[in-house]
Amino acid sequence: MSKGKLYTGILALLLTHSLMPFGWPSTWAAEEPFPSKPINIVVGMAPGGGSDTQAKIMGDRMGEILGQPVLRVHKPGGGGIFAASYVARSKADGYTLFTGTSSNLIVPTVLKKLDYTWEDFIPLGIYSKGVVHLYVRGDSPYKTLEDFIREGKKRPMKVSSYGKNSSADFVIEMFGRLAGIKLAHVPYKSCTEASTALLGGHVDGDFCTSAIGQVESGAVRILAIADNERAKFYPEVRTFKEIGYPVSLPLWYSICVPKNTPKKIVDILAHATQEAFKRFGKEITEDLRRMDAYAFFLDSPQSIETFRQDYELTSKIVKELGVSEK
Repeated sequence: MSKGKLYTGILALLLTHSLMPFGWPSTWAAEEPFPSKPINIVVGMAPGGGSDTQAKIMGDRMGEILGQPVLRVHKPGGGGIFAASYVARSKADGYTLFTGTSSNLIVPTVLKKLDYTWEDFIPLGIYSKGVVHLYVRGDSPYKTLEDFIREGKKRPMKVSSYGKNSSADFVIEMFGRLAGIKLAHVPYKSCTEASTALLGGHVDGDFCTSAIGQVESGAVRILAIADNERAKFYPEVRTFKEIGYPVSLPLWYSICVPKNTPKKIVDILAHATQEAFKRFGKEITEDLRRMDAYAFFLDSPQSIETFRQDYELTSKIVKELGVSEK
């Protein structure tokens, strides 16, 4: 081959490579790294509530690991149903996350037909457990659950919670049926609002997952908790089950993505969730403690199985109690 032809060939090769990034959809071109922009985490409760605070606790730590901020977007209403429906229909590109819990993914989908099921989401990792408590005001005449029930035999008791079709709503339904009393449920958009209603004297009791500040100050008192065992935060408080009313429905909290999210992106986000616990486990535990939430970690496959078991248990309870669709 002559030198002229060799130089011409080399020049053509160089020109081809230099032009590829501008016009060729080549597999040689590098993929856009994920994440390359801020990530939104949709919260199904009003700002300032438990879900909002937990989303901040986890989102801030995940953001440090991912190198992009995780911003909270609030879509309150329906006990988290509106937010879940929105995320289920969102683009599955990893930039829209969701605070998925038993209260918005399990209970409402058992009680009624919605435009999503818990299987429309992939939990990245369960990071805490919450428990529904029955609170009354600190100056309430109801010192025990038995006192509350006795009054309930005389008249309907007005109670608040953080949302219709939530786990708290289900606990109210179960407790009322088992105790043989009428509970007039007044749902709010968050535990903060529900607690305010209790303190203002607008309701007789409040079924929520957190009111630790009010408990410590003596503003409210806990009559019972809806779990299988006593809370380590309040070892003196009995469970509903201990008192003779088998009402136990713990809430699992997880950051989720829509089910069609690419596996590579799911793996990156799931790793960030797990890494957040490895690096900041002590801080996360202390932050969640201030919300009456129990910090621990289950990876994505373990979380999927936990939600599956939760769905099966809730479905069984609904069938046994004969709870009709609302």
